[in-house]
Amino acid sequence: MSLDEYRRKRDPKKTKEPFTGASGKKGAPTFVIQRHDARRLHYDFRLERNGVLASWAVPKGVPLEPGVRALAVHVEDHPLDYGGFEGEIPKGQYGAGTVEIWDRGTYDLVEEKKDGGLTVRLHGERLEGTWTLIPAHLDGKEQNWLLVRKREDGHSGARNDYRPMLATLADTLPTGDDWLFEVKWDGYRALGYVRSGEARLLSRNGNDLTGRFPEIAKALARAVKSPDCVVDGEVCALDENGRPSFSAMQQGKPGTPIVYELFDVLELDGEPVLDRPLTERRKLLEELLDRRVSTVQLSGVFDDGEALFTAAKEQRLEGVMAKRASSRYAEGRRTRDWLKVKTHGEQEFVIVGYTKGEGRRARSFGSLVLAVNEAGTLRWVGNVGTGFTEKTIAELLDALEPLRVDASPLAVVPKMPKVRKSDVVWVQPKLVAEVKFAEWTHDGHLRAPVYLGLRDDKAAPEVLAEKPARVKLSNLDKVFWPDEGITKGDLIEYYRAVSPVIVPHLRDRPFTMRRYPDGAFGKAFFQKDAPSHMPEWIPRLRVQVSTRETPRRTRWISAPIVNEEDALLWMVNMGCIDMNTWYSRVDRLDRPDFVLFDLDPSSDVGFAETVKVALLVKAALDALGLVSFAKTSSADGMHVLVPIERRYTYDDTREFSEIVAGAIARTHRGLATTEWSKSKRRGVLIDSNQNGEGKTIASAYSVRPRAGAPVSTPLRWEEVNEDLDPSTFTMDVVLERIRKHGDLLEGVLTAKQRLKTP
Repeated sequence: MSLDEYRRKRDPKKTKEPFTGASGKKGAPTFVIQRHDARRLHYDFRLERNGVLASWAVPKGVPLEPGVRALAVHVEDHPLDYGGFEGEIPKGQYGAGTVEIWDRGTYDLVEEKKDGGLTVRLHGERLEGTWTLIPAHLDGKEQNWLLVRKREDGHSGARNDYRPMLATLADTLPTGDDWLFEVKWDGYRALGYVRSGEARLLSRNGNDLTGRFPEIAKALARAVKSPDCVVDGEVCALDENGRPSFSAMQQGKPGTPIVYELFDVLELDGEPVLDRPLTERRKLLEELLDRRVSTVQLSGVFDDGEALFTAAKEQRLEGVMAKRASSRYAEGRRTRDWLKVKTHGEQEFVIVGYTKGEGRRARSFGSLVLAVNEAGTLRWVGNVGTGFTEKTIAELLDALEPLRVDASPLAVVPKMPKVRKSDVVWVQPKLVAEVKFAEWTHDGHLRAPVYLGLRDDKAAPEVLAEKPARVKLSNLDKVFWPDEGITKGDLIEYYRAVSPVIVPHLRDRPFTMRRYPDGAFGKAFFQKDAPSHMPEWIPRLRVQVSTRETPRRTRWISAPIVNEEDALLWMVNMGCIDMNTWYSRVDRLDRPDFVLFDLDPSSDVGFAETVKVALLVKAALDALGLVSFAKTSSADGMHVLVPIERRYTYDDTREFSEIVAGAIARTHRGLATTEWSKSKRRGVLIDSNQNGEGKTIASAYSVRPRAGAPVSTPLRWEEVNEDLDPSTFTMDVVLERIRKHGDLLEGVLTAKQRLKTP
């Protein structure tokens, strides 16, 4: 093949591109893919053919997903030694710009068609797979081909649903060699997806930010040296001193610089890298980023956290991030592998109202009424009356006016200093404001708050008070499940992640501690009475309970009440593996919230029979018009719960369970039984005796002290079939189920039904 066209377009005196046309080495033919940042960024796909490099320009990069078609413009052949070329093509020359080798290796010719179409299997440093070049003559142009990746086994495929890893607020920086430190950026957290050379930005809630920051998305596509990747970072506005400023972002003055600070990579060339340690991901990110694109920057990493924190305070930055160098990317989870230490208070708050203005603001408002979610309700934390411009006041009034309501959305209406009750206008809790403040007061209010702007990347129900953890965790590396290598720290991080769904099932119920100080298979003991060293901020309830002695006696105890995440983590830190609570709440201890059907298989049957009995229980309840909910309880048992009105006693619920269980046992002898004695029992026991005051149940989402660390998992009834295997519900599996389905047992907390007997 001729190189005349190649030579005609280039002047060897003005460009360092090769002109020799040196022949290739013997062996398998070679390929090279070069990233060519010319007038338009593209990738050059070149195959060694008949002594030259047959070449195609691929504007959106080599497709990495099977079946995706990419335009490949057939261009002039290049000399073989062009396969090793990297460097600058001078301005004014053909193809002026930067050329970098993106991948290279050898290939097998799988098929060559009569029309010139080629199918090749690449063996590169980055790519391994089969691609087809099709002379499609798109738009009637002979040079317009298509490049398509063939579908093959083993290809994991790109994802579009990553969730950002979250940091835990701390009051001091960690010490040790396994920590890296970064500036805590003050902007919009955004995952950047680059697919086929085009970028889009998604917020931490999955909202599309591309339209809001189109120039950043455009710059990202050019800044990364891969047509398919996912990065994590913060979109920030810079103030007049070059500092990141959320307020500057909100004001949106013309000419305000906007940058995208990248600090992690989740996927590279279509392959996830979540499980690699942070140090490796950081190196990949450094190699991925083209530093010439100034609006997309690499967040700096420092070894000296204290020096960085001092500098952050001097420059009035938001704070410092501390990241464990060996940590994997725990997507969607808040862990202690990432810590945030702030130089001042700053977080989101829910706007629940505003006060009427006076003086200069008589026609607008005086302050915004702020709240956080706490214990299932909204709690007032203070009012913010500074930080507004005339423009932001007008925008806020426009947003607040349609949300006005007569009644306060707060659980407790506060007495606001120097504010008359009639001067407060309440609104639906929909809007979220970013506010900085000096500190939290001892009674949980804000001191010296300043309004920074509205946030649309966080939903109001997600807004919690951000305070340093009150629980001092210990022995995090202690192994609780030796075969699986699951540590106490892993267990704590799981409960931290599921706290939004498990705490509502624990809230306001007497809690029994079942402690496993030596792990899941060590000695365990029950502790109904709160330990003397339990923190004062965990509520207690004085209640009379039965002892385990014979004959039974009663005694008064101070039962713990687990109403928040910190209390839950304190229990886990004390060695509690599963979370055991009463069926009733503190305000009416003699009135349970549900009837429990506890299914416990005898030694002569297995889980398959448990499933059959669970379906029989459901059928009986359906016939009575009662909604029921199922969950696994352990390795071979199940729980069926029937939410009820709080008008029934424990005697009522036990009697109802006995009637239903007895009917099933009589009609399905050998499969179901109500025989409580283990020596006489055959089949699956429907245990009605578990409906009793003071009895406890392992809550949904509790990890069980069994091999494999199975979780007591809420189920959809369609899942309760012969294929159900409770051992598959590991901590990671349950976290993914929660992400997809939410709390499948929420109905137990909300549904109220009247019992009907057959």
